[in-house]
Amino acid sequence: MRKMHDKILAVGACALALGASVTAGAATITPPGAGGAAIPFSAVGPAVVSKSGVDVDCTAVFSGTVDGAGNILITSAAFKGIPVCRMIKASATAAAPWVGKVTSLSQLTIDQVMVNVNTPILGGQCGPSLVGGQIADSGSETTISLSAAPLAGGCAISATLTTTPYMHVTP
Repeated sequence: MRKMHDKILAVGACALALGASVTAGAATITPPGAGGAAIPFSAVGPAVVSKSGVDVDCTAVFSGTVDGAGNILITSAAFKGIPVCRMIKASATAAAPWVGKVTSLSQLTIDQVMVNVNTPILGGQCGPSLVGGQIADSGSETTISLSAAPLAGGCAISATLTTTPYMHVTP
């Protein structure tokens, strides 16, 4: 009976240690709202959209919500600036959001990223794709960075976006 008890304790300890090691690397983004309720946010900053090696400098304006579980839903994305920026149409909507998740204290992923470049020669759809980026929490500002994040169809997006309001990245 004693051996069985010891085995159960050993298995339980292993399961607890394994669970702790899996959750130790997890991170999330916490909205400043009370009780972790979903809150709206925006992320704005300089961006470069590349299609077939041609770069277009724009300003990216993303908006959506983040909830207490760290789910980021980008429900609107636009590229502004020179006239060709307005020809880049992003697919993010409330019905079909881009879904983001913080994967570590400095990394995030955004899924379902898709743009349609409406130009005569180099136009076409890029994505939907899962892109990886960086997230930085300075203690008073949250910055999301994409560095030539590739999209299926020959596109890439680079951006440095600052969120409003500030959101805290926690382990």
